[in-house]
Amino acid sequence: MSKVALAVCAGLMGMQGAIAAEEVDELSTVVVTATRDEKPADQQQRAVAVVTKKAIEARQPDSVVESLKYENNVEVGGGSRPGAQQPIVRGLSGNRVLQVIDGVRQNTNSGHRGTYFVDPELVEQVEVVKGPSSSLWGSGALGGVVATNTRNADDLLKPGQELGGYAKQGFHTADDKSLTSTALYGRTGEQGDWLLNGYYNDSNNIRLGNGEDLQLSAARQQGVMGKFGWEPDDAQRIQLSLRHSESNQNAPSNPSADVSSSVPLVDQQTRDFNSTLDYRLRPDNNPLLDTRVTAYVNQTQFDEYRIAKAQQDEVNYQTLGLNLNNRAELEWASVLAGADIYADKTDGQREGTSRPIPADGRARVWGTFVQADIPLARDWTLSPGVRYDQFHTEDKQQANSARTEDHISPSVGLSWVTTSWLTLGARYDEAFRAPTSEELFTSGTHFCMGPTICNTFEPNPDLKAETAKNKELSARFTFNDVLTQDRLGLTASWFDNDVDNYIEQQVVNDFANMIFQTSYNNVSSAQLKGYELAADYSWQLLSLQLAYGQTRGLDKSQGDGLSGVPADKLVFGINQGLLAGDVDVGAKVSHYGSQSHVPEDNDVASYDGYTLVDLSMRWQLQSGTWQDWRVNLALDNLTDQYYLPAFNQLYSPGRNGKLSVAYQF
Repeated sequence: MSKVALAVCAGLMGMQGAIAAEEVDELSTVVVTATRDEKPADQQQRAVAVVTKKAIEARQPDSVVESLKYENNVEVGGGSRPGAQQPIVRGLSGNRVLQVIDGVRQNTNSGHRGTYFVDPELVEQVEVVKGPSSSLWGSGALGGVVATNTRNADDLLKPGQELGGYAKQGFHTADDKSLTSTALYGRTGEQGDWLLNGYYNDSNNIRLGNGEDLQLSAARQQGVMGKFGWEPDDAQRIQLSLRHSESNQNAPSNPSADVSSSVPLVDQQTRDFNSTLDYRLRPDNNPLLDTRVTAYVNQTQFDEYRIAKAQQDEVNYQTLGLNLNNRAELEWASVLAGADIYADKTDGQREGTSRPIPADGRARVWGTFVQADIPLARDWTLSPGVRYDQFHTEDKQQANSARTEDHISPSVGLSWVTTSWLTLGARYDEAFRAPTSEELFTSGTHFCMGPTICNTFEPNPDLKAETAKNKELSARFTFNDVLTQDRLGLTASWFDNDVDNYIEQQVVNDFANMIFQTSYNNVSSAQLKGYELAADYSWQLLSLQLAYGQTRGLDKSQGDGLSGVPADKLVFGINQGLLAGDVDVGAKVSHYGSQSHVPEDNDVASYDGYTLVDLSMRWQLQSGTWQDWRVNLALDNLTDQYYLPAFNQLYSPGRNGKLSVAYQF
């Protein structure tokens, strides 16, 4: 174990915990929706990290994923270009971490293209459920769930206000990025509310810590969101949400890498559309009804123009879905039950010969789940759960490609409130990820090594689903009035996640036997184990945070390190309110250890460790003439480190000053 880990363990000896939240003084009031039961964060059995709107404003991230960078065992993968970034949760990433926006799963997954299209300006809160969560969400949640909740009119309206709005302008120095956002919102009588929000961002190439620019990293993003709510009575709410985003950039076809002979330069345009109709029923006098019904349509279109060969490519994704769940408070238990139905469609086209042929894929999925919280005694709660999923997939271009499978995902949790200041827990969760249409059915030419020798994609309709089995122990300490009117929280967790039937792309160039092909195969089994330790202290306007996360990945078939597992991370944070809360200043120091737990055939034998220092300041008067103005300052990478995160191909931005000024009326 590293010296850093020993130091943290010595300070937090004996702690096991499950909850980490950025805003310590708001921990008891932060409601988590990613677990579908909408409990306060400090009542969750699963390991959950929460990033509030206040923290997002302080960090001024370039992407939703970047807002998670201080969380235990959560890292930013995919490189420096914001459009390609993806979360790594306990060593798993990509389509092994399920993305949810406003309760709706996002199924877009296309090669090296990005999947997180919501601008941080639209976000009210981001939640990360760490560890397998298929018993609630079905396919895809092997590593966990990242749930993004966008803002509503009620999040912005002041008490008694009927009409409001804001205008916000920001600037980032590392890429000369200009960020503009504006909104109007209001109430229509006592029953209706509405919100219209828009943003536009434009940036140049990113400056690195060595003073050079990351070529082809400039980008432009824009989008709008509208929300319209109606409450016919105190028990019901109907809401229509419409969201559209568009991004444009000249970048490598794999934006997490540099341009090369196998990664050509493309002019890429991405359009993402989402429509959601949501109905809530929560009568005060009926404990059996806490119901939510959500219907949605997601559409994503990737257009790429290969500049060197003048070839136009297109890939389209569409998801139609319906969610239904209800929580019933019974005499003997609290029971959450629900069902999900969705249909995915993907298609595309490639100009030119010797090109990959996108799948003309179809997937139909339905699943049903139930989870109960059963008090066994005054201080014990048992939480069993199970979900059944059936999925049907086929490629309209390939004969006899249809397949139907089902999967059962059980879970069970046990919590024990030993005293008013200590809660212990244990969990077991299983999860699965069904193969995507791209993995099952992609055909055509992958790349050519000469005029007559080309490597071709071979479809593999017999791929097995990836599965995960996770064991976890946790504990949470909470002490009030340790010294005087203060609060100390200590949390930690230990986990051991076994993932089988890993799906990976394999490229074979066997010149001796003239075999040149690429296919997706179940190639290995992995073990991901580690722990998380954290301490949070708050007194008046002062808060301190200390957190350490470690994940070890083992390829059980090869016996060596697993690719993609981030380095150990230690984060110390301090926030101090000044001038009766009108000013808030903060600092974060993040130390990443060296990463030598890599596969033998990895291009890099070891990744160096590094330390980053980030500063922030927030100014907003609590009253007076200037109370409608807010100024946020941040300085990331204060020491201008030139660093390469483990398993990334691109170096990260250098010193980055961030300024935003907002006026709200």
